[in-house]
Amino acid sequence: MKVGTRKWPSHEGRLSQQAYALTFTLPFLATLALTASMFTAPEQFATLGQFGIYGVALGWLLLMALGDAQNIRRYHDLGNSGRLYRLCRPGIVVLPLLAFALDFLVPAQLASAGDLDATLHLIGQAMAPTIDPVPMALLGLTVASVAINVGYLSLMPGQPGPNEHGPSPRGDVAKTGVSVVADNADDVVNRALADYHAQQQPAVAAPAAKRPAPSAPAAPAGSFGKKRR
Repeated sequence: MKVGTRKWPSHEGRLSQQAYALTFTLPFLATLALTASMFTAPEQFATLGQFGIYGVALGWLLLMALGDAQNIRRYHDLGNSGRLYRLCRPGIVVLPLLAFALDFLVPAQLASAGDLDATLHLIGQAMAPTIDPVPMALLGLTVASVAINVGYLSLMPGQPGPNEHGPSPRGDVAKTGVSVVADNADDVVNRALADYHAQQQPAVAAPAAKRPAPSAPAAPAGSFGKKRR
């Protein structure tokens, strides 16, 4: 199987199911698990030091930079244009930023303006970080959308043979071409045999037609023209 790393930044062509799993699904799950460990197991994550923080940041940067091309090419392999992905893609960035703004930036601005409730909210966040229901819903929608997209592209097999987006990344074109050549060869042989049998049938019937018809027995000499008594 060819992963095709030279085509990673390109949105053209197709990407097989296995190549998508290796180049996007596995790195995505690894980065997601490392990010989740920052909140669920901060003591264990702290043992990684700066390497853990840089690893999380670099992982998400690479996924953001190369993920669009991998997802769109995978949609091409399924016979889709990828336009729906392009339309929904900004929401993956906008929704988390909106959740962050509602939970941190907006209260900070209100607190700076003298709002007591916003000040108490920021104090509570500093003591025991929590997420309000609306930002939590936005983050949940983002996670659900990404999970559905990655699961769909990872599990669905691609179209066999070429489609409007290019040849199959699994080599189905070569197999199809061999079968077509074999079928054509069989048709040629069958036609040649049929022509040969058609030419042989008149040749066998011709000698039988040229054989002389059996002649009547000759009458005895001297009997011609006599009258019977």
